[in-house]
Amino acid sequence: MQIQNSLDWFDTKNSLELQLDTLPYNPDLRKMLKNIDSMVDKLSKLEVDARRTHVQHYTKEQLEKVNSAIDHLEKLLLMAQLMR
Repeated sequence: MQIQNSLDWFDTKNSLELQLDTLPYNPDLRKMLKNIDSMVDKLSKLEVDARRTHVQHYTKEQLEKVNSAIDHLEKLLLMAQLMR
């Protein structure tokens, strides 16, 4: 699962939360999700600046970080489901 901009995060976050809810409570995974949420907030602010200045490359680095974190969390969720 990857996002193209900060507006896509809502659906992705809901999907990840549903996966988390099927597992026993794990504070580490929930904290990772919360950290990704704050990364997306930063991405959103960068996107606003990019639209204002008409320079879109400001967001690429942060978007890559967010997508990497989402991928890592998905892999950890899969491992947690397999260990169940």
